[in-house]
Amino acid sequence: MKISASKLLIPLSYLAIMGGMLTLIGTSTNLLIDGVAQSYDLEPFGMFEITPIAAVLAIIGVIYLFLFSSILLPERSSMSDILSGRDNMSFLTEVVIPRGSPLIDKISTETNIFNRDGMRVINILRNDNSLGSNFSDEISFKAGDRIVLRTQMDELISLKESNDLKMVDTLTSKQTITVETLVPPGCRIVGRSLGSLRLRRRFGVYALAIHRRNRNLSKQLENVVIKVGDTLLIEGAIEDIQKMATDVDLVILAESNVRAYRRKHAPLVLSAFIGLILFSSLGLAPLFVLAITAVVFVLCSRCIDIEEAYEFIDGKILVLIFSMLAIGRSLELNGLISGLTNVVDPYLNFLPLFFIIWFLYFLTSVLTETISNNAVAVVITPFAITLASSLGYDPRAFIMVIMIAASASFATPIGYQTNTMVYAAGGYKFTDFIKVGLPLNLIFGIVTSIIITYMYT
Repeated sequence: MKISASKLLIPLSYLAIMGGMLTLIGTSTNLLIDGVAQSYDLEPFGMFEITPIAAVLAIIGVIYLFLFSSILLPERSSMSDILSGRDNMSFLTEVVIPRGSPLIDKISTETNIFNRDGMRVINILRNDNSLGSNFSDEISFKAGDRIVLRTQMDELISLKESNDLKMVDTLTSKQTITVETLVPPGCRIVGRSLGSLRLRRRFGVYALAIHRRNRNLSKQLENVVIKVGDTLLIEGAIEDIQKMATDVDLVILAESNVRAYRRKHAPLVLSAFIGLILFSSLGLAPLFVLAITAVVFVLCSRCIDIEEAYEFIDGKILVLIFSMLAIGRSLELNGLISGLTNVVDPYLNFLPLFFIIWFLYFLTSVLTETISNNAVAVVITPFAITLASSLGYDPRAFIMVIMIAASASFATPIGYQTNTMVYAAGGYKFTDFIKVGLPLNLIFGIVTSIIITYMYT
C-alpha cells in the first residue's frame, strides 16, 4: 500500500494491548491480578467483568490513533530498504581464488572484479576464518580465499567465464532472498556474539546488518552481541532461513514461518475455545480447571503436538512471575504493604474517589513503563486491596484500575513486550513512543477514573 511500516507498527502494538485488556484471559497480567485478589479471599473475576470499561477505552484508543498517529509518527524506511535498495540481487555465489590467479597479492583498489554494478561482497573466508565483508588496503588476496557474493544473473554468468576465479558449484545457482528477522524475548541467540553463532556453517545463511535503536550496524558484525529487539538482515535461501528461525526462535518479518495447516482439526480447537469462554462466563467451573481441560483436549485430539505446545512456554517469564509473587508475599508478611498504606491514607482519606483512582492509576502506570507489567501488578495489587479496605471502598474497583494501568503501557518501548517487538522493526526512537503514547496514557487514566467513579458511587 506504499505506507511506511513506521506509520503502522506502533498502532499495531497499541491495538494488541487494548485487545488484551478486554477479557480476563486476554493478557497474563489480568490473570495474575485475579490470582492475587483470590489469595485475599475476594471472589474471582468473571471472564468479561472488565470488558465494559476496557471496551470504552479501546474505542477511544482507536479513534485517537486514527486521528493522530499518522501525524505524530515518523516516516522511516525499513532496514531492508536502506541496506539492499530492493534491487534484483537474487543469487548467492561463492568463488575461490585459485593458484596462479592474477588476483593473488593484489588489493581491492587494484581490481574492479568485485566492484561491479549489481554485485555485493557478503563475506571473505580465509582458512575457514571470516574476514568480514569490507575490503581494506591492508588485505590482499591469497590463493584459496573464498569470496561470498550476492549478484545478479548477468554478473553470475560473467564470473563463470572468468579465468581469474573458480566457482564453487554447491552455491552457484542457489536462489536467495533478503529478509528481516526480529530477536524476540526468549530468543536463543540473545547475549551471544554474531560471530560465535557461525550462521554460515550451521545454516548456510549470512547476516548482512543489524538494526538497533534506529541505527544500522553493518561493520564488524562478528563482535556485535545480540540483544532483544534487534532486527537482523539475513541473506540466504528461504528454506535455510526458516530452519534457522525455527532453531533459534527468531521471528521472520518478511516471510511467514508456518507449519502445515491442519484444517480438519479446526472445529475441535474452536469447540475447546468456545467451551472455555462459555463455561467460564457461566461460572460452571474455575477458569484454571477449564483451561487445563481445554489444553488436554487439544493435545489428546492431536490438534497440536506436545513439542509445539512446549515451544510457547517461556521459562524466563514463569521464573519472573513466581519470583514477584514471592516478593509480593514477603512485602505483605513484613508489614511493608500496611506501612505504605498508613503513610498515604491520611493524604487520600479526604479526597474524592476520582482523585484516589487517578493516583493509583498514575502510580501503576509509571512503574509499568519502567519495569515488567506483571511484576508491577503482583506488587501493587496487595497495596490496592489494603488501601481500598482502609478507605472504605470496594477493592474490586481498585483492582480494575490496576488491571488497566498495568496493561496500558504506551509511553516507552520497554513497558510491554509488543512495544519492544516493533521498536527496531519500525526504526523508532524512544521519543516516538513518548509522543504518541504519553497522551494516550493520560487519556486512559482520566477516562478510567471517570468510569470507575461512576460505577462505584
